[in-house]
Amino acid sequence: MNILFVANHYIERGKPTQGFTAYLYKVTQALLSMGHSPMILAGGSRDRHVTKDGVEVYEVTITDIYIGDGQYEQVKNNLRMSYTINKRVREICKSRRIDIIQFTSLGQVSFFYFGRTPAVLRLSSYTKIAYEADQTISGKNIRMLALAELFSSKRCNAVFAPSNVTAVAFGKDSKRRVAVIESPFLNEVKELDNSIYDSCLEGKKYVLFFGRLYAEKGILVIADIVYDFLKNHTQYYMVFCGKDETIKKRNARNILKEKAKEFADRLLFIDAISHEKLFPIIEKADFVILPSVMENFSNACVEAMFLKKVVIGTDGASFEQLIQDGKNGLLCQRNDSKSLLMKMEEAVQLKFSQKQKMEEEAHNRIQRLRPELTVTKLLSFYKYVINGCKRRKLWNRL
Repeated sequence: MNILFVANHYIERGKPTQGFTAYLYKVTQALLSMGHSPMILAGGSRDRHVTKDGVEVYEVTITDIYIGDGQYEQVKNNLRMSYTINKRVREICKSRRIDIIQFTSLGQVSFFYFGRTPAVLRLSSYTKIAYEADQTISGKNIRMLALAELFSSKRCNAVFAPSNVTAVAFGKDSKRRVAVIESPFLNEVKELDNSIYDSCLEGKKYVLFFGRLYAEKGILVIADIVYDFLKNHTQYYMVFCGKDETIKKRNARNILKEKAKEFADRLLFIDAISHEKLFPIIEKADFVILPSVMENFSNACVEAMFLKKVVIGTDGASFEQLIQDGKNGLLCQRNDSKSLLMKMEEAVQLKFSQKQKMEEEAHNRIQRLRPELTVTKLLSFYKYVINGCKRRKLWNRL
């Protein structure tokens, strides 16, 4: 099967490690290994056609021309990008046999798709719920982007999401059925690099948060309990690994330090690093906290559970799809610092045998995300959509 993946962006060099680009890399590699022919078309800084790890990648030059903070600026840029990218989609479909196209919802790239090739939309996020904390994006921008996402979905024959939460919310607003197909996980870290752990964390007992430090990831929820936790547990450090972000014009790190007061010296910050350096830090953490306000399908949670860590995630933010509270991890309430602190206390008090069993169960859950299982389900979805399009064409001829 020839499958064209259309995206707002893709990496220009190296291998992706985070979010959507990591998904795109893993799913195309899995399809390639199963004998299919995936291709990627994405916006970039130049026009080119290259092959990366056996997958053809087309890049189209995208330049933003609208600059400003207004509620229409991002939508304007996205629509311009969609128009440019879909011109290239038409050219590829004319010169190559494409069985199906998979668009990402990011950047509303399917907005100007009017082709006859069957197309599906993967909800990499849904702005309405992804930024409902209203900290990173204004309410007006959220509404505009969500409306554009809903309209873009009409250009595709079917829609799917990796999480139940996103599927239900989008399905309700779009008034159409949204399938749930979990993202594949494949550990591609062959050799660990302990350099950062050895230099910063060796000998320390710590709780770990990793990911971007911004409001939707639950940083403000953590900030509210950081003082109490460090006061009650003098043997612990709290480690934050990821890019520092601005929350209401203040750096996340400064917010956390201020809230920790006299215990700020037991907060340790590490910039975003490669998985080779990150995995040893995850492996040696006592437990992991990821109190996101909303996630689509948390890569951080998947990675931590794969590495046999007890993860505290938020109930109702898609973590419940991976975590059964008390069995393979712990769930706190969303936007509830007291609930987070209570679950952290529970994690601290776990007996060794309880913790070990929970960690094994966490690892077992991630085994269900092996590409041979998840990508096979995706292929079945493709075939269902293609066959449905063929039946409609036949009916229209009668």
